[in-house]
Amino acid sequence: METLEYLMKKLKQSGIDDAVLTFSANHSRQIKFADNKIVKTGVEELRNIGIFVVKDKKILTTSCHDLIGEAGLSSVGEGFAELNKKSMDKIVKRIFEFLKLMQPKNDYYGINNKKFRYQEIKDGYDPKAISIDDVDYVDKGINAAFKEGAKRTNGILEVHDFKSTILTSNDIMFNEKRSELYFSIRSFIEKDESGHMNALSTDLKKFDVEGAGKISGETARDSRNPSKGSKGTYDIIFGPMAISPLLNVIGESASIFSVEAGLSFFSGKENKKVGSNNITLYDDGRLTGGVNSVKADAEGVATRKNVLIENGIFKQYLYNTSTARKYGIESTGNAGLISPGPWNLVVEKGSLSLPEMIKEIKNGIYVTNVWYTRFANYHAGDFSTIPRDGAFLIKNGKIVGSLKNIRISENILRLLQNINCVGNRMKYLRSWEAHTPVLTPHLLVKNCNITVPTS
Repeated sequence: METLEYLMKKLKQSGIDDAVLTFSANHSRQIKFADNKIVKTGVEELRNIGIFVVKDKKILTTSCHDLIGEAGLSSVGEGFAELNKKSMDKIVKRIFEFLKLMQPKNDYYGINNKKFRYQEIKDGYDPKAISIDDVDYVDKGINAAFKEGAKRTNGILEVHDFKSTILTSNDIMFNEKRSELYFSIRSFIEKDESGHMNALSTDLKKFDVEGAGKISGETARDSRNPSKGSKGTYDIIFGPMAISPLLNVIGESASIFSVEAGLSFFSGKENKKVGSNNITLYDDGRLTGGVNSVKADAEGVATRKNVLIENGIFKQYLYNTSTARKYGIESTGNAGLISPGPWNLVVEKGSLSLPEMIKEIKNGIYVTNVWYTRFANYHAGDFSTIPRDGAFLIKNGKIVGSLKNIRISENILRLLQNINCVGNRMKYLRSWEAHTPVLTPHLLVKNCNITVPTS
């Protein structure tokens, strides 16, 4: 791309040590619905140039962007579509003015300088996904919820067409192209009777809005007349929506950045037992059909599958090139130029169906969704989260009713250690508390602490 190449040329001439320039364009459509009716539609194109520059170990990141909405107007006075060489020269000048004011990061060790043979992501882009009839898909999801007894629904449909180009000061340049379809639906019957599910895919054939609507409606129907829960210790089945926010925090805690910041409960845990034999978790930057799958990370290192926890043993942290060099190892392909992070988190499936898992429980709860997941101490792993939508009381292997007004107050390492069994059906999703996509089955966790409001 001519703009990136000129900007990189000027940065090199000015004496930078490292630089990464990223051009990205995301053409998006969105439909929001409430009380079964479409209440808002939107179309926008976000175009962005990201700039990462290092001089004498002083690091600066910045960007310039155009946001073009339905009115066709840029969100800034001069978007980069109008950038000429003169204005790019001014950007370079400003970059060096800011660098003079910054302090060096003495443990910075550079960006990737190796060349890789990149393999395209399988099923990463589907042109048919970009041209769907948005309203038709929303109607299909809502009608599927109605068939299960839902009276009203709220939710959103998103369609994304994403393209990017990355250029580094080590003359590494590559392009990415991804599609994403996302549908989230929450169904309601009466007060405190609700269910939630979403659908996420790069591939139109796998985009199951009717399946999401059906599960959402079923959960709302089955959660009728919830009673107030009681505090105590319960065996809990976490549904995919419920466990995803916790898996996101686990993925973040596996980043070496979190370890160095004192925010990781995996600090000092490499090659040590952190969970039961039943849990194996990995990050896969090349997951087939993964909406976050990319052939290379932000500095041009080819992505790969990295096992984080294998049969309960924590195996490795996630690194970019700088942090990997600091510890004398290779990058895991997870840059994040500042903070390495996961791409797609995958829990290895087990052998039991959900009904079989329910039969295993004498006194427990099936939690389908959570919100307000908060950590009192990230380093220790102490957290609480509130079940929302369907939460079902289990007695002697059977669901005997639905619950409300309960909170899970636990420790993430104890939760991992108490994973008793893993389901055999996988669900790929993300949510507002789980921005990293997760592919996971149900998880049965023994001896979880439940608290209730004091008033």
